[in-house]
Amino acid sequence: MRTPTYGLLLAGGKSSRMGRDKADLKIVDGLSMRDSGMELLGAVTAQSYLAIAGDDTRNYNHPTIQDLRDNAGPLAGLEAAFRHSPEAAWLVTACDLPFLTSSTLKYLVESRAPSSDATCFTSRFDGKPEPLCTIYEPSAHPSLKKVLSEGIRCARRFLSTLNRKEIELPELSALDNCNRPEDLEEARLSLNHGRTLKKVFVEYCGVLREDAGCHSEEFQTRSVTAAGLWEELRLSRALSLEIDSVKVAINDEFKSWNQPLTEEDKVTLFPPFAGG
Repeated sequence: MRTPTYGLLLAGGKSSRMGRDKADLKIVDGLSMRDSGMELLGAVTAQSYLAIAGDDTRNYNHPTIQDLRDNAGPLAGLEAAFRHSPEAAWLVTACDLPFLTSSTLKYLVESRAPSSDATCFTSRFDGKPEPLCTIYEPSAHPSLKKVLSEGIRCARRFLSTLNRKEIELPELSALDNCNRPEDLEEARLSLNHGRTLKKVFVEYCGVLREDAGCHSEEFQTRSVTAAGLWEELRLSRALSLEIDSVKVAINDEFKSWNQPLTEEDKVTLFPPFAGG
């Protein structure tokens, strides 16, 4: 008999970079990311649950599973899920994935390999396994207990230890997440008004030039704002800085990160400089 697949939406994080609970954010159609994520999971799994912190006493309109330990990140949610239903495979997603669609989750479920420990997507940026949109089989449970006992808290590191089936994303932006206010604006504009492919010219300064391995480049992007472009570049070029420490100029004028991009814009990225 085929092992059932249950859904787990991770919503117990601190959302420190966003400054408020990401799960409460409404991006499109008036649905919070919590409600949207649960709706997506409910369509492809036999049962779905909201993973919350162990000290969270709020009432939700969804079944919940509380973390069994503090400060263990996503792995705490998966641990609690296996404790709740050890016989099930768990499709785990995060609540901060505004571009995730039902077709992407359906493809993951259809691609499931029960003989592996996990079935996962690979990152569109570095090809590494994506742990927060993955089906974890019951056979992954012993490995999870082992890494937690060793103090490992990194979900990607855990997934990398498993025998897994890797598949490519059918929709490239499906796992682009929303960690900061700038990401939120990018998601809202993209989902409410659409994205188009455009060509921009990127100039790197200082340490960013060293990170990127070039002074400038022509870059094809579907990002709507400068912040969306930065996130694409940060991940694909392994840029070492966070957005808070970088300034952006568009066509030689300093702009906010929420500035919309247009075809053939020149985008210059400035790291912090000594003395200013």
